[in-house]
Amino acid sequence: MPVRRGHVAPQNTYLDTIIRKFEGQSRKFLIANAQMENCAIIYCNDGFCELFGYSRVEVMQRPCTCDFLTGPNTPSSAVSRLAQALLGAEECKVDILYYRKDASSFRCLVDVVPVKNEEGAVIMFILNFEDLAQLLAKSSHRSLSQRLLSHSFLGSREADGSHGRSGGQGPGASRGKYRTVSQIPQFTLNFVEFNLEKHRSASTTEIEIIAPHKVVERTQNVTEKVTQVLSLGADVLPEYKLQAPRIHRGTILHYSPFKAVWDWLILLLVIYTAVFTPYSAAFLLSDQDESQRGVCGYTCSPLTVVDLIVDIMFVVDIVINFRTTYVNTNDEVVSHPRRIAVHYFKGWFLIDMVAAIPFDLLIFRTGSDETTTLIGLLKTARLLRLVRVARKLDRYSEYGAAVLFLLMCTFALIAHWLACIWYAIGNVERPYLEPKIGWLDSLGAQLGKHYNGSDPASGPSVQDKYVTALYFTFSSLTSVGFGNVSPNTNSEKVFSICVMLIGSLMYASIFGNVSAIIQRLYSGTARYHTQMLRVKEFIRFHQIPNPLRQRLEEYFQHAWSYTNGIDMNAVLKGFPECLQADICLHLHRGLLQHCPAFRGASKGCLRALAVKFKTAHAPPGDTLVHLGDVLSALYFISRGSIEILRDDVVVAILGKNDIFGEPVSLHARPGKSSADVRALTYCDLHKIQRADLLEVLDMYPAFADSFWSKLEVTFNLRDTGVSSHPPNRTQAAETTQAFSSVTTRQMQPLP
Repeated sequence: MPVRRGHVAPQNTYLDTIIRKFEGQSRKFLIANAQMENCAIIYCNDGFCELFGYSRVEVMQRPCTCDFLTGPNTPSSAVSRLAQALLGAEECKVDILYYRKDASSFRCLVDVVPVKNEEGAVIMFILNFEDLAQLLAKSSHRSLSQRLLSHSFLGSREADGSHGRSGGQGPGASRGKYRTVSQIPQFTLNFVEFNLEKHRSASTTEIEIIAPHKVVERTQNVTEKVTQVLSLGADVLPEYKLQAPRIHRGTILHYSPFKAVWDWLILLLVIYTAVFTPYSAAFLLSDQDESQRGVCGYTCSPLTVVDLIVDIMFVVDIVINFRTTYVNTNDEVVSHPRRIAVHYFKGWFLIDMVAAIPFDLLIFRTGSDETTTLIGLLKTARLLRLVRVARKLDRYSEYGAAVLFLLMCTFALIAHWLACIWYAIGNVERPYLEPKIGWLDSLGAQLGKHYNGSDPASGPSVQDKYVTALYFTFSSLTSVGFGNVSPNTNSEKVFSICVMLIGSLMYASIFGNVSAIIQRLYSGTARYHTQMLRVKEFIRFHQIPNPLRQRLEEYFQHAWSYTNGIDMNAVLKGFPECLQADICLHLHRGLLQHCPAFRGASKGCLRALAVKFKTAHAPPGDTLVHLGDVLSALYFISRGSIEILRDDVVVAILGKNDIFGEPVSLHARPGKSSADVRALTYCDLHKIQRADLLEVLDMYPAFADSFWSKLEVTFNLRDTGVSSHPPNRTQAAETTQAFSSVTTRQMQPLP
């Protein structure tokens, strides 16, 4: 079954990282691509749109000099400073008077930050905008206001020619220097401790984003396959196309072979602890053993030495967990030590720490009379380690044979624990019973090994006592017992009742449903392997080459893990049409409620649109639209980020609530795409076919005009070089009417 490993910065994912990080800091910013002509804006966040009153559609692809924000009172010197900073790839702060869309003006502090690659070439600009009045009001009680005044006001009122070019290079030469970069390389950027002010105050003038190792097409070699099989973690699974993560020194990847082998070693130690800790506490720990240990310490018995080694190994495991990466909720591998430590502290640290404390080592020299009993109780705290074992073994619960084996082991382990308790009850009661009617005395009489009060070593051997206790618990759990080992005292009878209750529950819940459990767990695995076999047969029959074959297999694994092998469309078609409309209305409720284009539509219109909409899920690196494809659908992004590329150059980055495709109302025929559209992260999209949209709007003409006027396509993919001039509103209406007439003719019956 497919499992997530988490993607690590696919190509240009660092852009999405910048966007998410700055969004969390409530900044108003835009990103411009230095490779494009006029350094076109490829992204602007909602804060920027709210600050100036423009929509994202009106801002995208404009020059990052932001000439559309200037007005009659904007100083030309400030505009020149901004343009010179962009041409010279310099970091600067400019105090400039900008105008909102409603013509109101305000003083704005613009921070220009060039972003370089590892070769030193500028690949993009980040421009941050702050309302100077609000900024000074917020920081009036701190020294930040003085720093802003000294660096912004004074700097903007100095001579405009103070920012000359170094080296005698003019604007054209500076621009040509970084325009030699043909495509944006792949980057990773750690924003855990990122502070923009801190970087600005440093001696360097640019944020250096260094490219890590080259991306390696990850083919599953023998080591990775073995690691995947051995791994006990729930978040270790095949990825889509991954880049080798850049981790800190001493950090261990959670899907590395070392971590897989270490987890199995810890599993074996936990099983040893679960078996020998109750046995040692009940059968092997006595007053004589404790007094002897007080003299010679941990070297008296090999078993105590092994216990000490196990305790040390679990302490080492805690240290390793503090340095092991994990996959967060965004499917990203987290390798920063501080974030790993916080994640571990919030998770399993407390249980691991309590279970790793060697209580018997800490108190064995106290000399108290209750030492033996106390050590026996505290040693059982090691059983807390079983909680982690249950979590790690959960990934094998889908295999019927593994489930049956785990159930049998669980049953035997519980019987072992109950046998230890059964012996402990008889051993504690035996010195105080008169007459000697306990099960231990009865066993001694049957074996001819009677207890002698003056000889502590008298009575049945440890092996006889353990085997008899285990025999009693197994017979009580599986049946009502055979009577040859019977409870005689009240304590023994109460414990026997509890064992019978536990046995009845285990028998009914485990053994009575083994066949059903196996059938249920095998069904999903069988369906997965059947579908995977079909994919492999398809690849073999058509002789698909290796790169495309790998994409097919990885996409199938990802789609299966996302949908769990359920065909949502087939499930939906099993319901009546009226119920299908209600379900589709619920599935697309976020889009229909929040997109301005659908406001004012009647409930019937929304139901008709919801039935036509389809959902799509794209993993990182998946190309949604290729250059030259016919634009037959309109796409609405509900989650994730996508990039639009022309000649491998990013021209736009779109996110949640953005729309791409073409304005259907302006063209009578569908056009062809002028760019590639590729997913940056895991994306969820709603798409509707052009013909379906026109069909629904033709049925609701009153809503059609409102829809076309409110629809704002964030990025128009239509290739204007091969298309005719866009028709006016009348031509759009004629297009809808023509489509309606064609549909009517198609629906007429044949004579």
